Amino acid sequence: MYSGNAATLRRIDVLTRILRGKPDKSASRCLSGINKVTIDGVSKDIKPSPNPEYIPRQYLRQDAEGYLDVSQTILHHMRWMLQKDNLGQDIFLLGRPGPLRRNVAMQFIELTQRELEYVSLSRDTTESDLKQRREIEAGTAKYHDQSAVRAAIHGRVLVIEGVEKAERNVLPVLNNLLENREMNLEDGRLLIPAERYDKLLEQYGTEELTRWGLVRVSEDFRVIALGLPVPKYRGAPLDPPLRSRFQARDVTNLSYQ
Repeated sequence: MYSGNAATLRRIDVLTRILRGKPDKSASRCLSGINKVTIDGVSKDIKPSPNPEYIPRQYLRQDAEGYLDVSQTILHHMRWMLQKDNLGQDIFLLGRPGPLRRNVAMQFIELTQRELEYVSLSRDTTESDLKQRREIEAGTAKYHDQSAVRAAIHGRVLVIEGVEKAERNVLPVLNNLLENREMNLEDGRLLIPAERYDKLLEQYGTEELTRWGLVRVSEDFRVIALGLPVPKYRGAPLDPPLRSRFQARDVTNLSYQ
């Protein structure tokens, strides 16, 4: 009983000193502008969004000087994510159950003014939920692109939540999209990476590539996966080929800073 009270008093004392103390000049700062965002020396140019309604809103707050009003822990996470984004790598955020991982991802996407596509995986998720769904319109069957396809084509950030719940039949689709930036669609089209598409475009032209059913995957396309550590929590561990496609980071609880 005494040790518990002592620990509580120490936490209150630390919190009091943080609130009364002066701002730490060595702390990480984030400056967000119209055309550029910088976190502790790591910068990224912001491209104007053709569809601003896809950008998350009200996840970030700024002070009067234009700096983000977030904790140092969140800034460290977002600085790491900004580095991986500049390198063109996909991200895997691990942590305890709760909204923290999702909030960090949304704050990062809002900070960089990126468009968002979201998909939540479950035991019932199939390939059609990631690729295309067939729907009847005016008596005619049409294929509609789903979140993963729209994100790849338009260069958006695809947030995949619940990766540990993915079934075996869904993993090859995700692995091919992450590793090769390729995906076979139900309507006969084929997503291919931007570098390969641009080379073919120089040789054959747009009309020929359209006739072949080739679709360019934007170089700005990124994936942020959210998952739980398994086997500590219930779920299926990721296969090594899929796990190697991500740059993982442990998103723990927030500190006092």
